[in-house]
Amino acid sequence: MSRALAALTNQFWAIDPSWLPLMASIAQRGSGNSNLESSREWVKRDHLAMAGPGAQKLPGANRAYVVDGVGVLPITGPIFPRANLLTEVSGASSLTMLQNDHRLLLASKEVRGIMLLLDSPGGAVSGVADFASRVALGAARKETRAFVMGSAASAAYWIASSASHISIDRTAVLGSIGVVAAVPKQVEPDESGEIWIEVVSSNAPNKRPDPQSEDGLSVIRGSLNAIEGVFIGDVAKGRKVSISKVRSEFGQGGVLIGADAVKAGMVDKVESQSAAMNAVRMLARIGGGQRVAARGSLRISADAQRRANLRRLTALRPRASP
Repeated sequence: MSRALAALTNQFWAIDPSWLPLMASIAQRGSGNSNLESSREWVKRDHLAMAGPGAQKLPGANRAYVVDGVGVLPITGPIFPRANLLTEVSGASSLTMLQNDHRLLLASKEVRGIMLLLDSPGGAVSGVADFASRVALGAARKETRAFVMGSAASAAYWIASSASHISIDRTAVLGSIGVVAAVPKQVEPDESGEIWIEVVSSNAPNKRPDPQSEDGLSVIRGSLNAIEGVFIGDVAKGRKVSISKVRSEFGQGGVLIGADAVKAGMVDKVESQSAAMNAVRMLARIGGGQRVAARGSLRISADAQRRANLRRLTALRPRASP
């Protein structure tokens, strides 16, 4: 097994499994690439084009843009916990960078609404639940919508489900809800002729479970099921449906396309990217995107109404004769 693939298989993934060897292949080719700066420039151009005409880079952001009061955050390619070669040269996404950009979008007075633009097969589990929670909390402050322009599979759908509204293009791929682990096991000598044998301490038999034994497979699947439970719970909460509906009608690990995803309740509607952006612009202009402020105004209005009612009751109350 290559070193790159070994690194990729050293954690749990919420991703289309076919991407694991593909990412290792890209990493191996990229490690010898002398033209990294040119690759980075193409990635930046692609994200700018996704944001649309008139988009300006948000100061301090890695890939967030602002256009007509809407903050645009592209989430593309495989998702990793931190920046690495793939996030730098192939358009993959770093959760630490996404979190920073999302924080800046929420803090910016220029941004009145947020649009997540997704085209991703998913990625590493580490950090996804936390970022999805941040998106959900942010949606309570500023209108936050998601548009899927290609695919939002596994971890990418996990994130998208935390937005207040999801729209997709007609051929968008949604779902792949579940967790996978590719567990390496050396069965032949490597290129140097060596076979590595791992020995664990007596009280830690589950530190290196054997995926080819029933006991080892049970240990690995137990961890995967625990993570999947959090994944499904977050999706159910975000989409405002029951956990049983997510388990039975959201693809069961497979994917749904376009209108079928709408029918299942995984997303809200099929529309073009321009229509999705126009909807966010309109909401941002009408309400300023500041949901907390709006709720505060409603509370003030309600308090004023209660005071007015109290004054009317006092005026109508019979007075004692002198």
